[in-house]
Amino acid sequence: MICGEGVGLRLVLEEDLRLVAGWRDDEPARSMFYSPALTSETGLRNSFKALLGDPTRMRFMIQRLADGTTIGIVGLEHIDYRNQVAELAGLVIDPAERGQGWGAKALDTLIRYAFDDLNLHRLYARIYSSNRAAQRVAEKVGLQSEGIARQSVFHNWVYEDIVYMAILREEWKHERTTTNAVR
Repeated sequence: MICGEGVGLRLVLEEDLRLVAGWRDDEPARSMFYSPALTSETGLRNSFKALLGDPTRMRFMIQRLADGTTIGIVGLEHIDYRNQVAELAGLVIDPAERGQGWGAKALDTLIRYAFDDLNLHRLYARIYSSNRAAQRVAEKVGLQSEGIARQSVFHNWVYEDIVYMAILREEWKHERTTTNAVR
């Protein structure tokens, strides 16, 4: 398990798929995915099998360290080991746990793992322009806006912009050094 501030990340197991399907099909969460289609457990199982054989993707269950409760999922996509770049993707928090800071804690833990253990150089996220909550979480963990891809996705029956945000390893390390020096 990868431990962070109050949360731990562990790889997704097949027995997690029913829980993930429930979160994925929760209307507010589903509306933020690039494919808003409902997901069957069989479909998730097939995706899980493909995930196991794909070195460019990782998915982690988020666990609250205080009691071991599984409260969400997060991952890395498009991991490019040669160029040391990956996309932060798929953050979903259990509806009962939203608004309590777990997403930022999980992303911070994942970012530390990606930079320190995977030796990545750059992490980015693609976020719907209407998803201000996700943009705030990304900003909280240090990602900066890099630009907007105008009307690049068809979402909720309209074309919507995607906000690109990213953080470099040097920025992340500088932020950690500055934050620790202030404490």
